[in-house]
Amino acid sequence: MSISRNRSRSLLALVVLGTLTVGTACSTSSKKGGSAAPAAQAVAKQSVAIGTAADSTGPDPAVPGAKSGGTVTVLQVSDFSHLDPARVWSSTNQTADLLLTRQLTSYQQVGSTTKLVGDLATDTGSSPDGKTWTYHLKAGLKYEDGSPITAQDLKYGIERTFQKELSGGPQYLQMWLTGKDDYSSVYSGPWGGQDLSSIQTPDAQTIVFHLASVHEDFPFALAMQSYSPVPKDKDTKAAFDQHPFSSGPYKIVSHDVDKGMVLARNTYWDATTDPVRHAYPDQWQFEFGAQEVDINQRLMAANGPDRTAMTFKVSIGADLASQVNSDPSLKARLVNQVTPFSEFFNINTRRITDVKVRQALLEAFPRQQVRQLFGGPIYGDYTNTILSPVTNGYQDYNLYNAPATGDPDKAKALLAQSSNPHPTIVFAYSEDPTWQQAAVAVSQALDKAGFNVVTKAISAKNYYDETQKVDNQFDVYWGGWGPDWPSASSVIPPLFDGRQITDGGGNNSLFDDTGVDTEIDRIQGLTDLGRQNTAWGALDQKIMQSVPVIPWVDVRQVSLYGPGLGGVHTGFIGTCYPLDVYVK
Repeated sequence: MSISRNRSRSLLALVVLGTLTVGTACSTSSKKGGSAAPAAQAVAKQSVAIGTAADSTGPDPAVPGAKSGGTVTVLQVSDFSHLDPARVWSSTNQTADLLLTRQLTSYQQVGSTTKLVGDLATDTGSSPDGKTWTYHLKAGLKYEDGSPITAQDLKYGIERTFQKELSGGPQYLQMWLTGKDDYSSVYSGPWGGQDLSSIQTPDAQTIVFHLASVHEDFPFALAMQSYSPVPKDKDTKAAFDQHPFSSGPYKIVSHDVDKGMVLARNTYWDATTDPVRHAYPDQWQFEFGAQEVDINQRLMAANGPDRTAMTFKVSIGADLASQVNSDPSLKARLVNQVTPFSEFFNINTRRITDVKVRQALLEAFPRQQVRQLFGGPIYGDYTNTILSPVTNGYQDYNLYNAPATGDPDKAKALLAQSSNPHPTIVFAYSEDPTWQQAAVAVSQALDKAGFNVVTKAISAKNYYDETQKVDNQFDVYWGGWGPDWPSASSVIPPLFDGRQITDGGGNNSLFDDTGVDTEIDRIQGLTDLGRQNTAWGALDQKIMQSVPVIPWVDVRQVSLYGPGLGGVHTGFIGTCYPLDVYVK
């Protein structure tokens, strides 16, 4: 999920670029000013295991101290761009749909442990060959009107993602089920009465997927909200986006677009069938349209209904960090955790072909100075790898041991060994005050190392359009990514597979190495996820030997919530997770 304008592009898609607010496959906001940071939870290597059939039974283990009742207010800068599962990919949209939808599989979070479990399905599925996957639905599953959830509804919900009118969502299953990147050439969706033969439903409780090739991580992909059940007779097409038919613990009572939305309990949702969701609050009331600074001030004051308020995505700025950190009552109600999203600086490998020059850029780059401009430690944790600690396959390594402040002398020595000891570098950045300052810091640091730096401002509106062009005329430019599920298979191929180089794609370093492409194919063909994870970790290091990117930070979500709430923390999407929240 690219850290894109709606923060999840592909993907658990993402971050802001200065004043450019991204979404998430998943976005974070820009934090400007000092570096004082509230206490953060340490980041440890994490893995997401595949649970058993026993893990897939409900209910979700209770949150200690939680109780039912009350109303939670959610303060958001803007309304959700999409709620129709077929169109949901950004992190904030995905977070909202956690309350409204269920999938065949999903993630159970209990304390610090996360497992993939069967959600609507009795388990995470079975396959004899990694291509044919069979799922059986649990008994007693119902929609908001009490009608049963069927295998045919799941088939139809996935078929809807092929409709060109329902753009914006992920395309994994569409490509895997057809074997084509241009999947619409095989199947164009169900609205014209067409059937997708690669999904079979022999009865109301059984669904069978026939993939064109091996995908051992298929159970993870099924957990995305886009692959939710939709009854054919409830498909209101365009109108579904504002008022989807609920299979989850809550349903929409009212939705005043761009102003507010109210959710109430889906009385037909049965907790005994659901191992991943709680539904402690009676209602969720969403307010849209406030500025981030106003939202944070309201959460700090916690007056009236704001005592039980939270936000899915708004982060505190560095300007408030010192105040929060020095006030124990505020610090006690702070989410400060690493997200799945990483930020880095792409090196255009088509323009900078000498690896020594690319390594010199990495050695000289002023990562600390740039992070300081965006808030310091509160913005994110330094990283030296492609994969983040919350991705299966992650291995902690540091090939170059470059200091965060940059090492101009080492960079000069590398340039002296290169084909061009004084290369000209075009550094592109988003045209806003913070990135303007960052461009100055980058220019000064690289100048000291022997580079001739040309800075190029791009309007925030056009930043992604310009830097994601294959024929762009830039050498170094910011980027970001997060996995759509906790596997390197949704990070390394979209970022570094040379066959996926295209305008608007994820391979923005234009990295093209046939050896890497061959290894990607080999790893994806493995039918053992453990072996896949080990191989992805090794490939991460192999790619970094070619230095297609300068790793920068693993992004943090730092948000306040009201003192009347409990169970607030980040979730697998990287936002403040609603499914454990309760009113005290």
